[in-house]
Amino acid sequence: MGNESESSEVQSSELGSSAVERVALEAMEVEICSLAGQIAAATARFLQVLAKFDELGGWAGPGIHSCAHWLSWKCGMSLHTGREHVRVARALKPLPVVRSAFEKGRVSYSKVRSLTRVATPENEQRLVDIALTAPAAHLDRLVAGMKKVTSEPAPKESRFVVRWRWDVATGDFVVSGRVSAQDGALLLAGLERAERERNRTIADGADNEVPRPLGDVGPAMVAMAEMANGAESPVVGRPSEVIFLHEDGATRVHQGPALEDAGAAETLCDTQVRRGKTRKGAVLDFGRTRRITTPKQMLALITRDKCCRTPGCGRTRFLHAHHVKFWGAGGKTDLDNLILLCGTCHRALHKGWFRVVVLGDQQFEFRDFRDKVMEPAPSIRGRADKMWDPLIAPNAIVPGWDGDPLRIEYAVSLLLDESQRAAA
Repeated sequence: MGNESESSEVQSSELGSSAVERVALEAMEVEICSLAGQIAAATARFLQVLAKFDELGGWAGPGIHSCAHWLSWKCGMSLHTGREHVRVARALKPLPVVRSAFEKGRVSYSKVRSLTRVATPENEQRLVDIALTAPAAHLDRLVAGMKKVTSEPAPKESRFVVRWRWDVATGDFVVSGRVSAQDGALLLAGLERAERERNRTIADGADNEVPRPLGDVGPAMVAMAEMANGAESPVVGRPSEVIFLHEDGATRVHQGPALEDAGAAETLCDTQVRRGKTRKGAVLDFGRTRRITTPKQMLALITRDKCCRTPGCGRTRFLHAHHVKFWGAGGKTDLDNLILLCGTCHRALHKGWFRVVVLGDQQFEFRDFRDKVMEPAPSIRGRADKMWDPLIAPNAIVPGWDGDPLRIEYAVSLLLDESQRAAA
């Protein structure tokens, strides 16, 4: 009898313990779903502010190459994550229905990221209705199917001509035209390689996250030209010999336009140039080719600085040895007065976007145009309780999925039919 009593007490204790665990697990589930909804709503606000910040160019500054790069520096995101956030922020602007569901914590960032790839003002309501009931995995498949069906072939062109000219009004070098598909693929591959090298930073793996250059391919073209012109190494941006002429206090490109003061100062800072002097069209002197820094000095700089020293930049390719006190103003060519900058930052410095201050013992300080010290890695802080919105229900983000499998062909065709009717 005693053994039976002890056994029943053990079973009762185990059942009680299981019940307590179930209650605790249910409470955890509610808290996780509640936090997921709050995070979605906070992310919606984050992207709304980011879109405006990006539109106004608030991210622009020395050493910062894009809004995604600014997010990587200031908010601790990877470049890939930063680019996706910027893309989604821009795509959300014309989609009020998606924005509303996102702001209410009813759809997650993952779902919104998928929706913005195919959503339009005409079909967004239907897509949001699906997102409220379907798991994120189903939505990803549905969006992939829509993109595959709606992708259009590139138009064919019969003429392949590329032209260049100097713009007499601005002094810019202008390139325009088109090439065949096979030549375009070859050119794009070169631009991609140059862009990877140009954007390679000190961070591990950062070079693998550089996307295909879109829109402005100018920087990649310049980097590709430096590589093709026989640079000794992509680490140090030393192009082949470039001829500049100096006349009447101005420096100009041979058979080209005059340079701005900042451009002339940058050119003469640390490049392999032949600077000719002329007067009334007559050549007075065709100066010797010279390198301002020696190979040993460049090796010492690379060993010391490792990358572009501008806070937030970190590029490790096409680096220039910059004289903190300009060489043209009497600055010495020694390690106490030299610092590595990438071509973009070097150009920005000579345009006055920021300056470098010598602190002594090969230590330097960067200050922006407001004379504010530029921090190498700003810290981020935040408290979850400060962003809690009591209007968001604990189960707002939980989809109303009943377990049915996704019939992808039927769903895609139905959505496309609805989109065509709406467009008509």
